Amino acid sequence: MIDYQLQLHTELSMQLQTELMTETELPVRQALEKWLEPIFTETAKDVDLRFFSSETDELRHHIYEIINDKRTSYTLQLPKENYMHLGVANIADNDQVRLQGEKHSESLKLSLIDGLNVPSLSTGVFTARQHMEIGDSSANFAVRLYMANSAVALVLDTTICDSLVSISGTVIGSAISFSVRDSIYTYDHSRAIILNELPIERKMDDGIKKMRRAEEITDTYACMVVSTFPTEDDKSWSMIVHVMLQGNRRTTTTLTIDEPLAAGTLRIIRVHVDAQGGIQPDDGQKEVAASVELDWNNGTEIEIEF
Repeated sequence: MIDYQLQLHTELSMQLQTELMTETELPVRQALEKWLEPIFTETAKDVDLRFFSSETDELRHHIYEIINDKRTSYTLQLPKENYMHLGVANIADNDQVRLQGEKHSESLKLSLIDGLNVPSLSTGVFTARQHMEIGDSSANFAVRLYMANSAVALVLDTTICDSLVSISGTVIGSAISFSVRDSIYTYDHSRAIILNELPIERKMDDGIKKMRRAEEITDTYACMVVSTFPTEDDKSWSMIVHVMLQGNRRTTTTLTIDEPLAAGTLRIIRVHVDAQGGIQPDDGQKEVAASVELDWNNGTEIEIEF
């Protein structure tokens, strides 16, 4: 008898309410909560469960099922043997990540799709590993699946940037694959994860709601979001953000973050956009450094260090 359950470390609503608490931030918080719900979820649409021989590492038993639940149980009859059991949940609707090396526990891993620029993950991906000794009698096991990816929200105060047209960007320095058995991430710093523009619903003075995209910003805040694998524990990581202004003027800011992005966590980075499109961290974001580069006159570049 094996009981499975997803296990979250992050309380999404509480964190958003704590970090985005003002009335003007309410539309951002509501939009973020809606976008992040499939990431920080306690429900598994699908499970992929594999039982490998501890001695030969050969696949002995495999279960794949759509469950749409936060927990499930199975009663199995397995030959007497020691097993390495690996489980993965929520990959059916995640086109950005694939399961590879399925025949052996040593090679089983989650990998991002190929390409230098990869879309954000669309769901929270959960994994588990557990040694199981199966003897002559019945046994009960409780297996907890933990989240392997993370999320970042870049909240931008655009109040003083009157000529803003659009915002785009990427995350550099996160992992590209995850070994399920060994819980080891693999990194490639030439790969980038694309930031998503987050539509923010706001209430107009006449009571009519409209959907506002980044290129139509007239309100106080914009937001960029991404879900990706974690970053390295002992290295900084970066967000490359491009701000397009009226007159075909582009400003590129490299935000370097010293604190690692851990598995199963949400990182909210608050910044403000100046009149020239440069992005500067808000007070209190001491672990975030910004380097701004202007490209305004036929490719002429002016570099400003903050």
